[in-house]
Amino acid sequence: MDGSNMKMMKNLKMKLVVLCVVVGVMGIIMAGVAEGEDCERDLRGLQIECLVFMHKGNAPIQDPNDRCCNEIKLANVPCVCSKLSRHLVIPPNETIEDLLDWPKVLHCFNFCGKPLAPGFKCGNFTVPPGPPPK
Repeated sequence: MDGSNMKMMKNLKMKLVVLCVVVGVMGIIMAGVAEGEDCERDLRGLQIECLVFMHKGNAPIQDPNDRCCNEIKLANVPCVCSKLSRHLVIPPNETIEDLLDWPKVLHCFNFCGKPLAPGFKCGNFTVPPGPPPK
């Protein structure tokens, strides 16, 4: 190979390396977008199907229904937990976490077969050691 062919080959290799890096970075970015969208879907699903079983109030702890359990089983819990400090429009100045009764949350997750491990941090709440609430 003469000098110009060697130079062309080096140039082509460099372009291929750059292309691979760009494709890899785009894949990482797109995976993050898809994960974020999944997390939002999980959060909405839990709010719609489970909040009635997990909200603060005078209602006693209840077993969640199948729709709520399905949402719990599918949810990316660490991602959802990272979103609990989001402020709501109604009620104003409150967060999602402000609406939750943690013994009820723990009961729902346990009942649905996806218990939260002692020490697990979800929003500002840390799952205590010991047996789940009854």
